[in-house]
Amino acid sequence: MTDRQALNATFFAFRKRERSGVLLGATIAFVIGMVVLLGSFVGIFWTSVMPAVQWYGEIIAAAATNDTAAMQNVAMPPGLFTMFGALLLWLFPFYILCAAYEAACLRWMIHGESVGVMGLSLGAPTFRVWSTYWMWFLLNIAFSIAMSIVLGVMTGVFAASGDITAVAVALPVFYLVQYALMAYFAVRFAPAAATSVARRKFSFFQAWTVTKNRFWALLGSFVLVYLIYGIVSILIAVVWFSSVFGAAAPDLASAVNDPERVNALVLEVLQTYVQSLSQPQNWIVIGVLQVVGLILMAFTYLATYGINARAAQAALEEGKITPAT
Repeated sequence: MTDRQALNATFFAFRKRERSGVLLGATIAFVIGMVVLLGSFVGIFWTSVMPAVQWYGEIIAAAATNDTAAMQNVAMPPGLFTMFGALLLWLFPFYILCAAYEAACLRWMIHGESVGVMGLSLGAPTFRVWSTYWMWFLLNIAFSIAMSIVLGVMTGVFAASGDITAVAVALPVFYLVQYALMAYFAVRFAPAAATSVARRKFSFFQAWTVTKNRFWALLGSFVLVYLIYGIVSILIAVVWFSSVFGAAAPDLASAVNDPERVNALVLEVLQTYVQSLSQPQNWIVIGVLQVVGLILMAFTYLATYGINARAAQAALEEGKITPAT
């Protein structure tokens, strides 16, 4: 095994490679696939989607004004449960598309391969990544059940002792430990899909080997990427709020010392927003901000794929993992 290499993974996805535009092409193909999937769903269930949106709006408006009578009189639209059932089925092709996109990015960054339609294909790597999503889903359920059992036992013990102070101290500690464990295991298994692509075999748990002695470097890369995402998201929100609401922006400070003002403020925000949509110049601002938001999301996804790809690539070069025979 060779000496451990410097990871330098944070912006690995954006390094110059022998061919340019491969990741951009895969991203465009992914967006087109998303539009087709979403358009197909809305087209098929159009008669159910619009009543559902209207029903949701009425519920929000009634909740904002605390109008219980109105909430009771809002009738659930027909076909709502059918649409939700169809949405659950729609999630299968949606996540397969996501897996195809991630697999395309990982194959290019790790092996320099680009196959299929603009990099996207329904080959074995795609379904290895899709299987990784299922593993994450199942492990999240198992972790939630385990932590719920621990919390229940801990609460029961303290309740039996009658020590209320101990409960008040233990609960924050419990949640701190819970989130620390979630962060630790999330980083240790983060390159699971990349490891499967690197080894050309489903290798979820081999990611533990990939991230050995790499935890802090990977954590730092992820924190930096999401810090950039958070800062830019806040800037987008500030621009959106100031542009759409402008001088008509509700006085948010008025609700700080007046909790009863909150409901009225929510309704005021909704009304001001609806009024702002009647001004065509606001459509341009909202459209531009939506595009910027999509670019930010693409940057974040590609950056995280790149971090995982670099970790798996380094593990291959160091001999920590080997391609399946």
